[in-house]
Amino acid sequence: MDEKTPVPKRKVNVSLLIGIAAIFLSASALLVSIIQTTILKEQQQASVWPYIQATFMFTKGYYSFGIENKGVGPAIIKDLEYAYIGTNYDNTKKMYAALFGESYSGVGFTETNKNYVIKSGEGIEMLSVNLPDSLINGIITLWESDAVNLIITYSDVYGNCWKLDNGVTTRLSSCPD
Repeated sequence: MDEKTPVPKRKVNVSLLIGIAAIFLSASALLVSIIQTTILKEQQQASVWPYIQATFMFTKGYYSFGIENKGVGPAIIKDLEYAYIGTNYDNTKKMYAALFGESYSGVGFTETNKNYVIKSGEGIEMLSVNLPDSLINGIITLWESDAVNLIITYSDVYGNCWKLDNGVTTRLSSCPD
């Protein structure tokens, strides 16, 4: 005769279960906190994102070229230059002189320095021309051609940088000094 020995019943350790549940809840709360912090940081950065665009305007006897901040935060200009047939020019006046000579009658320029700030919704008219339409049309043809390229590096208030190059904006991994 085989007598079966009763298997002793295990007692549930309530303290152990409560401890495991507390560890699980704490780890979950930590994970949620990390995710929320990441989302808040992304929202904070997006709330000051600048976006620089080139602007052009032509009316009878008047032409202007400039840049405007279409983003939601201020743009801090880090570098601005023009490229034309393998040569770079560090300001609008030098670029204009390379294209059209040093006759500036009827032409105005505005320049920016490094760390110049452009508020959201504001812009800078970098070139203005008050001349007869026949002369302005010649200026527009060359100034707005693919041969002339405006290159601007700018940042937001947190030090994130972008580069506008040939009409395309790219985010940079780091800002130039």
